[in-house]
Amino acid sequence: MTVDDPAGTFGLAEGFGADLESEPADERVYRVALQLYDPTGVSAIAERASCAPDTARRHLERLADIGVVEPVSESPLTYVRNESYFEWRLRNRLEGLSRDELHDALAELSDREATFRERFDAESPTAVDALDHADYDDLEEVWLALSEWHTLRARIDRLEAVRRDRDSDASLEENAA
Repeated sequence: MTVDDPAGTFGLAEGFGADLESEPADERVYRVALQLYDPTGVSAIAERASCAPDTARRHLERLADIGVVEPVSESPLTYVRNESYFEWRLRNRLEGLSRDELHDALAELSDREATFRERFDAESPTAVDALDHADYDDLEEVWLALSEWHTLRARIDRLEAVRRDRDSDASLEENAA
């Protein structure tokens, strides 16, 4: 696993470069749904997926039933991607890592986080005021570094959750024996 590219590792972005027009309607609606970070109406989704609104509505209802999207409002009917579903999916895939792979990934990420802590003399990216660490010309560089630190922190948290779950499962098995 490369900790810099978990999407590539797990195939989360696979096929996004493919021509959407040649895909069946359900696949086109699904791919559009993956990008619904803001509430979006059925008509706009249908337009982006190059299908009729009734077709989009039918596929969106199915996606809502399995948790990929969630309805936000009824009139007009709008949907947004369900972040909880994608978090669950990612954690589920991380559980496939061996104990050694999990340990190695956590060690690598922890080393990288230590570099950020040292650079900014802070325990977390939220404790850093970017203006205190940059001149006007390199403010964007500091913001990018802090954004990377946020992402790194989220990855560590996910891997730690998987490790804790494994430890908890192991202790439950030992107590049952």
